[in-house]
Amino acid sequence: MTRKITAIAAAAILFAGFAVATEGTRWVNVNVTEHSEGTNVEVHLPLNLVLSVLKSVDVDNFHRGHIDLDIDDADVDWAEIFAAVKDAPDGQFVTVNSPDANVSVRKQGGTLLIDVNEIEGDHGKVKVTVPVEFMDALLVNESSQIDVAALLESFDRLPNGDLVTVESDEANVRVWIE
Repeated sequence: MTRKITAIAAAAILFAGFAVATEGTRWVNVNVTEHSEGTNVEVHLPLNLVLSVLKSVDVDNFHRGHIDLDIDDADVDWAEIFAAVKDAPDGQFVTVNSPDANVSVRKQGGTLLIDVNEIEGDHGKVKVTVPVEFMDALLVNESSQIDVAALLESFDRLPNGDLVTVESDEANVRVWIE
């Protein structure tokens, strides 16, 4: 249980790269509330501290600010895909309604919105907000690694606000930047 919550929090921090303050120090904020244990974790870190830590860590699939995607068998032109998403008109891109979950991916007002509502399991509700300007900072190198550090550095061009929210039977997670 705690491992799952820690993984959710870590993923939330990595997704926390979607917005930035107008002046002064930018802060990455994460709040995780685990219902069964009654645990509440609040993290408020200056963006420059997060960047320093990311650039100094080298473990498993994370190497000095780069995350391995583990898709060695695929030949994907990520830059072309990200540009296509950025340039696409507003609209509903994906709708999935199944017994397990409902998924919606849409673009609205220059923002990519991803909603997942789990029907089975933890009844999780995930909302991800991605300003399309973020697509310019998504860099995937020839080794299929995402440059998370470059992504976070791009936050200065983005607005404040929620990036990821997760609500489930087990826990609630909120990631935002200000």
